[in-house]
Amino acid sequence: MSRTAAFSVGLVLAFLATCQGPPQQLAVEPPPPVPQEHYAQVVAHPDDDLLFMNPDLAEGMRSGRPTTSIYLTAGEADMPDKAGYGAGRQEGTRAAYAQMVGKPNDWSRTTIPVGHGRLAEVDTLRADPDVRLVLLNLPEDANAQQGRHALTRLRQDPALRVTTTVPAGAAVGYPQQFDRRAVVESLTALLDAFQPTVIRLQDDQPDHRYQSNWIGVHNHPDHVAGAALAKEAVSAHRPRAFSPMVLTYRDYNVGDTPSALSQADKTTTREAFAAYVGHDALARGEIYRSWSDNSAYRWPRRGEWVMATEGGGAQAFSVRAHGIARWARTPGGVWSEPELLPLPEPLRPQVSLLREGRGRPVLVAQSEDGARILLLRQGSSDVRSRQWDVVDAPAGAENGAPAAIADSDGRIVLAVKNSAGGVSVRRETAPGRWQPWSELGAQDVQDGLSFVAGLDGVVHLFAATRAAVLHWEIPRAGGARGEQVPIGAARPAGAPVAEHARDGSIRLLVRTDRGGELVERTSSSTGSWSGRTTLPAPGGIGGPTATDPGPRGSADLIRVSRDAAGRVRVADRAGGPWLDVGGAVTDHPATLVEPNGDITLVGIGFDGALVVNTGARGPEGLRFAGWRPAVRPPGSEVRAD
Repeated sequence: MSRTAAFSVGLVLAFLATCQGPPQQLAVEPPPPVPQEHYAQVVAHPDDDLLFMNPDLAEGMRSGRPTTSIYLTAGEADMPDKAGYGAGRQEGTRAAYAQMVGKPNDWSRTTIPVGHGRLAEVDTLRADPDVRLVLLNLPEDANAQQGRHALTRLRQDPALRVTTTVPAGAAVGYPQQFDRRAVVESLTALLDAFQPTVIRLQDDQPDHRYQSNWIGVHNHPDHVAGAALAKEAVSAHRPRAFSPMVLTYRDYNVGDTPSALSQADKTTTREAFAAYVGHDALARGEIYRSWSDNSAYRWPRRGEWVMATEGGGAQAFSVRAHGIARWARTPGGVWSEPELLPLPEPLRPQVSLLREGRGRPVLVAQSEDGARILLLRQGSSDVRSRQWDVVDAPAGAENGAPAAIADSDGRIVLAVKNSAGGVSVRRETAPGRWQPWSELGAQDVQDGLSFVAGLDGVVHLFAATRAAVLHWEIPRAGGARGEQVPIGAARPAGAPVAEHARDGSIRLLVRTDRGGELVERTSSSTGSWSGRTTLPAPGGIGGPTATDPGPRGSADLIRVSRDAAGRVRVADRAGGPWLDVGGAVTDHPATLVEPNGDITLVGIGFDGALVVNTGARGPEGLRFAGWRPAVRPPGSEVRAD
């Protein structure tokens, strides 16, 4: 089957019949073909993607995955020569993309219709036509001629109209007017045209503890407003296939937290930015290194979105742009086609599955604003007909993603990083009845908490600050006991991951600021920490998954991670080494422990489909059969890069 499909010519003909503006300026050609696997990122300025979405951006293109970057503003700032400065930043972006894919910096520059007679510039790398840049050229926040804060005011005032900047040599050589609706409709038209399977966005909910220099928004205002408008376009987007995944990246505040990037990944980002910076006279100083040397997802998924069910069955859930994708596997090993369950309201992307006291699976999610935790209790009836239970989160607008577990009594325990930077915990006493939230008294807690169940209703909770890993032992009756878990001189640079090992001990893994190296600690039955080991940095920006292999497993603990290109790595003993199992998945892989002790890795492919890879036990450890689409014949495999 062809990798691409042609656009309808009707869109272009319709545009030609209705377009406005000087005819001699138009250079309209049929839009480029639509790949089956396609990344699209929407950012506010030239250089935002280079600083905040790398190394994912570069490694994805180097792996041959088509990529389209959409820039909302011309990035002209309040420079005297706005046309020249904006043109320079865009030329820097072209140079950086050519550098990342190792091709000559030679581009075709044409236009694409975005509705109601408006055009955007589309630049295509001649040596790699799967690399494209789309330029809308809206006014940048500092542009005094537009009254400053144009994009923010545009988001807030539907009646406001702004005029685009025209960079020197632009393919759209005349100014255009946009209001709020036109921006969203233009972005929607571009997503409809390019049909991305993965969409990258900036952070519209930045952590209020950092970047106080951006008064009121704690991030560049264009980043926040642009991401919010892009999310509206994503919701309005009409995918021809299954609903795409959405990944959100932190912005300037990565400079305030430890970095988990490996030296190789830092080099990738630095080299791309170096190609850009020669064209931007303002992009100077060490502050840029603090951003290029760090990268993080705003709402990272964890490896808890897959669960084994009775008799060898399984189910998997993934939050998408237009609903929750659900796959189910029969005890015979046959995965269903995905179904898209409607969202009760917009959700953050992290979901987790747990099993409550009566054995029913429970799906745990969170509202997009962080104010509510939603539970979908699954019984014998159709999941689609079930009602979500709503649990109010702690008061405040800065709650992190919840951690959830069923204790040894089968009761659900929830924990969140609260708006004060501490940790709040709440326990269910009966279905639908909850104790009040209680505070554990910590400070500077980062997003990402991890639970492990103990005996007699006790649960163990782990969190990280920018300096230490914290552990609380929380009994049924309350009165938590807290401590720091020593990890050596390194600082935690990601969320801790805790899991029981086959011997019953608690294993704790955390990425550190020593090039992303993983530190692992072991807790004995007496509560003391021993056995400090390290694993080399797997690369990339996601955290690990740890899985208890069960009594039939051949290892003490299964550790899974992915690198910047999405390749999955597995270690079945403390200290490694990592086994590269090939293939590539987007975001966080999960694991299933099979009844016979085998381990099945589960991921989302770059086309949005569920993919699996089963490792069988052997005398030399796990041997993986290779990735394949879960719902396709076993002979068809995912490309191994």
